Amino acid sequence: MISDSKNSIRLASINIEGDKHLEAVLSFLADFKPDVVCLEELPVSRIEFFEKLLGMEGYFLPMMKTHLMPGDSTSPLDIFGVGIFSNLPMSDIGSDYYYSGSENLPMLKFKDGATDETTLWRGLLRATIKKGNKAYTVAVTHFTRTNDGSADDKQRRDMKNLLILLSKIPEVILCGDFNAPRGWEIFGMLSEKYKDNIPAQYKSSLDPKLHTLQNSKMFMVDGLFTTPYYVVTEAKLSEGVSDHMAVTAIVNQVK
Repeated sequence: MISDSKNSIRLASINIEGDKHLEAVLSFLADFKPDVVCLEELPVSRIEFFEKLLGMEGYFLPMMKTHLMPGDSTSPLDIFGVGIFSNLPMSDIGSDYYYSGSENLPMLKFKDGATDETTLWRGLLRATIKKGNKAYTVAVTHFTRTNDGSADDKQRRDMKNLLILLSKIPEVILCGDFNAPRGWEIFGMLSEKYKDNIPAQYKSSLDPKLHTLQNSKMFMVDGLFTTPYYVVTEAKLSEGVSDHMAVTAIVNQVK
């Protein structure tokens, strides 16, 4: 049985790709009017900007150093990571890395035309959000990438470590960019343990016009997973927001 709708939350998750699509992201969020926003590839310099324009409080987990406009080496350097924002009370803020290679936050580098995964950290940011008399634990991550979507030992190692972190959270709403195609090995490790709430009608979460990959490599890599304590309705993907489609949904608790 689903709890009353007045205590549900409106959730949005977007890989914003730094400053590349800022105007479109803000316009989309203004229209959707979320209670909770999870952002990936978020520059730390934009946290206060989002807080003021959205009227929300934000928390951030750093992952790498790179240019504010990814791919443009003339743009300023910034620290990128994942963030959780909400206009509702937040508590129990926490974060853990499931991969970090050094004591100092690395500068993102590329190898053979792909991200050098040893030059960025991977982590999980979480917060408990209060709506009425209900509490929702939301977590966001930006998972380890491979060039063609196929699993490798780094992804297997990091997914094992991520699942260990998640096992310590009894009930969770997990969203983010998982850099692993739905139906393939790594995505399957999550969907075996958590409910995949992205409707089956969606075959890709990469924007067909804004993403650099060709159609043959357009995969469903963004996710919205839940434990049985939560039920998701109205889950959808929206184009024209960033190089990844925006994920939105209504989340309730099960009585």
